[in-house]
Amino acid sequence: MLTTARVDIPAPVVARLKHAADYSDNVNDYAREDLIGFKRPIAAAFALLAPLTMAFSYSAGGPWMAVQVAGALIVMVAGGLYVIGRKEWPNIVAEFQGCVMAKRKAIADLRCGFGESSFLSNGRAPAFYEHANGVLVLADAGDLKTLFFDVSKDGSDPRWELYLNGEMRRRVWRWLRLPVSREVVKFSTEGARLARVADAPTIPSVEAWEAINVSLGEPMDGAIIHRPFDEIVDDIKRLMF
Repeated sequence: MLTTARVDIPAPVVARLKHAADYSDNVNDYAREDLIGFKRPIAAAFALLAPLTMAFSYSAGGPWMAVQVAGALIVMVAGGLYVIGRKEWPNIVAEFQGCVMAKRKAIADLRCGFGESSFLSNGRAPAFYEHANGVLVLADAGDLKTLFFDVSKDGSDPRWELYLNGEMRRRVWRWLRLPVSREVVKFSTEGARLARVADAPTIPSVEAWEAINVSLGEPMDGAIIHRPFDEIVDDIKRLMF
């Protein structure tokens, strides 16, 4: 059975949310910080090579050569900012928009001031479906409801390692979810491991994944689907191929 209660957001999560909430709403300020902070490979390479080039020029030809090289570097940087910047700017804007969205969610979560702590005792083995970006997890939440997790394997989701190590097959799950963004920020397992029913099948294509996602109602990570577990598993088997 699944139980949920309101709890205070842990201090490390609050600190991360406050950091996300500090992003500037001005794309020019964001780009300036991005470039001055040498987060782009081209900016980092220039920061490394320019001082070395100037030092070598001054040592080889004196101040006049250093001035000439500095002028050439300025012209090169101006041309690079124009040519390469046209390619990088859309990427910077896309990243900025993602940060702005994360900022809005972080502010909303901080204003709520609480999280949702959940506890699930698995009476039966959960179902796993691997796909190109991670694994879909379904568990029987009781009362004709199904718990849904979408676990990413990009390295940012600790549940992926739990899945690989078989820890997601343990009887008890505990997790913390933020109230507005609905992000799962903490997850742990305990208890005995449930018997492995079968190896996790792989969703064969993007089309199959989209069909499954739509059939489930396009749920968010950690959502409760108001349909029986067995019914959802049967639908997924039908849509797999």
